[in-house]
Amino acid sequence: MENIKNENEVEIQVKDLDLWYGENHALKEVSIGISKNGVTAFIGPSGCGKSTFLRCLNRMNDLIKSCRIEGQIFERSKNIYENDVDVVELRKRVGMVFQKPNPFPMSIYDNIAYGPRIHGVDKKEIDGIVKQALHSSALWDEVSDRLDSSALDLSGGQQQRLCIARTLAVKPDIILFDEPCSALDPISTNKIEELIMDLKKDYTIVIVTHNMQQAARISDYTAFFLNGEIIEFGETKQIFENPQEKGTEDYITGRFG
Repeated sequence: MENIKNENEVEIQVKDLDLWYGENHALKEVSIGISKNGVTAFIGPSGCGKSTFLRCLNRMNDLIKSCRIEGQIFERSKNIYENDVDVVELRKRVGMVFQKPNPFPMSIYDNIAYGPRIHGVDKKEIDGIVKQALHSSALWDEVSDRLDSSALDLSGGQQQRLCIARTLAVKPDIILFDEPCSALDPISTNKIEELIMDLKKDYTIVIVTHNMQQAARISDYTAFFLNGEIIEFGETKQIFENPQEKGTEDYITGRFG
């Protein structure tokens, strides 16, 4: 299942992960190695488990009372589901950008400064962090003259890049994207895709997408999910041009999904 040959390149190692929502067995024996400084895409039809699995990677599913998880997820060689893991610190290292932009109802500046402030960063450093995060999210040139304006006044695409900047401000190692372009127009989508390809130089990126063309354009590795299982995982070029499993080929060619 795992195509990444050099163990030193693996940022996240998942072993035999099962997840239930009550009686619903939503993920079944998922095992995968996610490469450092690459983009890994999860594709598959609606309800196949890809977003559920993404949320496992920073324990967002802990917030769902009916959720039960078995298996192991190693990040920095430690199982993140051990009892002594600081979940707040984990979510700082493993940030998430959601499907719909969710800026806080405050200024552009304060949206980005919020995370560093609650993590105790010195006030003198905040200005530099905000500026760097906006540069890294390709938003600085568009908002630098109105940092005190409400983030809610930004366009949808700008709001999504602001949310990326907000994630970058706390200096994560890994960024999870849950269909980040599904609510955006084609121009904004293109900007987000270019940004993700640029960010992989410094971050490990995992993205859930319904858009197979997007996965083919921006990812290095692709995992195809179906009915809570990973049917096939490998380099994106191989998955799209020479899939080894009939289910993968049927999905990619539009026979179902």
